[in-house]
Amino acid sequence: MISFRLSVFCAAALFAARVLAVTPDTPWPARERHNGEELRPSGHELKDIRRWPAEPESPPGPLDPARFRMALAALCQGWAPTGAVGRLGDSVREAAAEASVDPFLLGALVYRDSRCKPELHTRFGIGLLQIQPHMVAANVHGSNLVYQVRAGEVWTEKTRPLPRGALYLGLLKQVRHNLRVGAAVLGMWQDQHPDIDQAFPASVPHRTAVAHFGWGDVVRGTVGEDRAFIARRRLLEHYLGTQPVPHLSPLGISVVSPLEGAPRVAPSGPGEDRDQGARAHRGLDIDANVGEPVLSLADGVVAFAGFDMPGRVAAMQVPAQELARTPRPEMGPGGLFVCVRHEVGILSCYMHLAKYRVHVDDRVKAGDRLGAVGRSGTKHASSHLHLQVYVNGHIVNPAPILGPELVIPPKDNVAHDVAMRSKRLRLREERRARRTAQKEAAAAKP
Repeated sequence: MISFRLSVFCAAALFAARVLAVTPDTPWPARERHNGEELRPSGHELKDIRRWPAEPESPPGPLDPARFRMALAALCQGWAPTGAVGRLGDSVREAAAEASVDPFLLGALVYRDSRCKPELHTRFGIGLLQIQPHMVAANVHGSNLVYQVRAGEVWTEKTRPLPRGALYLGLLKQVRHNLRVGAAVLGMWQDQHPDIDQAFPASVPHRTAVAHFGWGDVVRGTVGEDRAFIARRRLLEHYLGTQPVPHLSPLGISVVSPLEGAPRVAPSGPGEDRDQGARAHRGLDIDANVGEPVLSLADGVVAFAGFDMPGRVAAMQVPAQELARTPRPEMGPGGLFVCVRHEVGILSCYMHLAKYRVHVDDRVKAGDRLGAVGRSGTKHASSHLHLQVYVNGHIVNPAPILGPELVIPPKDNVAHDVAMRSKRLRLREERRARRTAQKEAAAAKP
């Protein structure tokens, strides 16, 4: 009973603090998403959000339903049953049309937030769009979403229709209901952005209302926004049937992005510490989700497909058709990987895969699918593609080879700066320890 009263008192005190914090410029308490703890921004933040190019426009005119279903199914493949994904595409289009929001953005949020799983219930939210009822509960009045937009110096009321029982947990796990509520909420954030950035100036710089859809009134990070737009670009590419266009690299071969939806963010590059400085990072880590297609960056021949083994043991080659039947050993840092040999002594390797679909000696073209992103061989890192490139047996940095139009290099990322500062600190401590040891050894001599 005491703990219950204490929790009620704390909740009331927190609510009072929020209400007292409201000013004429902040006409409501800040809406925010909770996960039981304070949400924290990812370390993969860009130092300057202007580094992103302008996002592509959606195609004009009515959407082709069959092509949109196919495009969304390509993103959701492996996460939801094929038949359900087909119906999901129609529901996304209908909800987007009802709320007058971009169907490609709404579909991208379905992928980003739930991986297309309607009944997903996490500490972040409920259903396809991970809606957290308490974050928008104050705006729900019966069958309307009621909110304020700024007109000059005053805030005026605006409404959007909602389905009945908008925030009922059981209904939010239903596809059409969740999409209709989520599309209306997305429309609300679009109507209020950027006015709420002035009303709640604690937000970090961000680009669009998508950041608010994830965080609420105060945006604390931009990685979620970046990933939503990467998913939207992937969805557009599948809808339009866009094929990667190779461009000439400094190595003299034509290359494409090894992942769909370029440009992609590379938060980590060669030379960073791994295993507390026991080894140096040898490749480029490109942020990606588990299951994303991994593509050959250039024409070539598959030179290896198998497991990286720990220690100094040679990597174990496993044919693609035997992969599912082969017991997975303890792996080295590269995990499951594929290497492709290109022209003039160039070799590219794609690591941490979840699976691969190619065989040694297969000929591949630039943009051909090699496998899927995974976390094999990693210890603590989130999912990503680790890309290594060799020229005549010498490892080189892949970022300049791909170019800034395909990959945003580590130097533009906060995480890389943190890693390099940590490395400099470690090296300084090691030099200091060596000098101390040398002095002690000299003092100990007779």
